[in-house]
Amino acid sequence: MEETKITKGEQTRQDLLAAAKRLFLRQGFTATPMRQIAHEVGITPGAIYNHYSSKDELFTAALQDSAPYDEVFTLWNNMEADSVEDLVRKMFRASLAYATDHQNYLQLALIDAQERDGVALAALLPEVLLRIQAWYQRLLALDAERGQARLRGVPFLVFVRTLLSLVIGFMLTQRVATPDRVPEVAGIDWAEALADLFLHGVLRPPARDVEGATGT
Repeated sequence: MEETKITKGEQTRQDLLAAAKRLFLRQGFTATPMRQIAHEVGITPGAIYNHYSSKDELFTAALQDSAPYDEVFTLWNNMEADSVEDLVRKMFRASLAYATDHQNYLQLALIDAQERDGVALAALLPEVLLRIQAWYQRLLALDAERGQARLRGVPFLVFVRTLLSLVIGFMLTQRVATPDRVPEVAGIDWAEALADLFLHGVLRPPARDVEGATGT
């Protein structure tokens, strides 16, 4: 099969994106001037603006290019599960494994949050919420099929933020609490642990609530 050839302009655009990503990861957004990105690619600084109107646009493109959303949500949507618990546990396991393989995205996301007030992340938010909403509907459907209606009436945005906080928080602390520093972490199934906390919380319900739920 004949390979599709890209134009010189498209190649330059791709080279700019790759160079910008490397430099942003190494130096951050503020400390990376456009002239340095141009030098990396071998073009004049002014030539960048034939492809990207500003450094902000270039950074947003770099973040979006690194975003694993399509792959993550494809994984989520293709999961087979018989219960809410099963689906949530599989989601955490797949998400943590995938996030571990996409550390560059996490680093760029942190740079965006710290140096740009999360502008690029906010641009991605509507699509992310839409996709999580579709997955959340699967949870509701699984719950309804069992006739149990056990999902609490937690506002959807609280549900999403808690979910993302657990995954992202784990990735951040994973860099600090490494097995060589904290040997005990090596023996923990973190996906299972986070899923359990997400599903059931930390405190057991008061005895009266348990009695009321069982009808005794």
